[in-house]
Amino acid sequence: MRFLRFSLVSIALVPLLVACNEDNEFGLGPGNGARFTAALSGANVRPAPVATSATAAATITIREPDIGQQDRTVSFTLTGTGITSATAAHIHVGGAAVGDGPIVATLFTNPADTTITSSQIASAVLTPAAIGVSIDSLSTLLASGLAYVDIHSTANPAGLVRGQLARTGETAPGERFAAAALSGAKERPTPVLSNATGSSTFEVLTGGTVRYNVSVAGLAGATMAHIHTAVADSAGPIAVTLFTSATPTGTLTGTLASGSFAAANIQLPGVSMDSLLSLMRRGRTYVNVHTATNPLGEIRAQIQPVSVLP
Repeated sequence: MRFLRFSLVSIALVPLLVACNEDNEFGLGPGNGARFTAALSGANVRPAPVATSATAAATITIREPDIGQQDRTVSFTLTGTGITSATAAHIHVGGAAVGDGPIVATLFTNPADTTITSSQIASAVLTPAAIGVSIDSLSTLLASGLAYVDIHSTANPAGLVRGQLARTGETAPGERFAAAALSGAKERPTPVLSNATGSSTFEVLTGGTVRYNVSVAGLAGATMAHIHTAVADSAGPIAVTLFTSATPTGTLTGTLASGSFAAANIQLPGVSMDSLLSLMRRGRTYVNVHTATNPLGEIRAQIQPVSVLP
């Protein structure tokens, strides 16, 4: 009878132990923790992509304390293909459109630029002291798609290959941009005296389309809104139409226009979506809202890369 009872208990416990081992629910064992990955390529480097066939992969695991330990740690593995020169690798803070985000952890350093001969570039465990933010903050950044891994080289000190970190099995958010504070004072060549304000956001979606929203406050008689190409002190040509109305609107506070556009909607000859996004990353585009009173533009602001949409 005792043997029968023991056998039944053992049978009942086996699935539970297997489940705990698979899910690491109780933090037992070396593989426990949230795992994040990034696929690094030259095409992801910002603000300007790098033409290279080199690629890399990063795996970051935030590990719960093992038995007898108090602090969580961060383990990582960084592997590469076609990479022979690498001077450093870091985790940076920033969304997919942001270039030169602040470093929060160094994964690899090779200041002498010794030739890389192994596919595994680096693998180690980072303690909290080696990370520039708390592990709670790092976990939040990774889970939100607001951190990336960048491998730097002598020839490409700003980054040879880069990849946005996301929870394993998930896709990191696309590039995000905002024209945060449209005003008449930013109009060029001549500023406009206007009490109206506005903002605009842009998000690159899977498939290459761009979702946008244009909001205004206290704006009367809107007739058009566009993305134009030019630096902050200049006026430039229209690249994309965001809003048009043959009849001027009344006084509006709220959404003026929202939707999405694709490469086919770009109105500048010879400008591709990649070219437009490159200009947006460099702050060389702006949103301009035109009104019946100010047909050349009443409120305007430069488009800038952002990590989080306002």
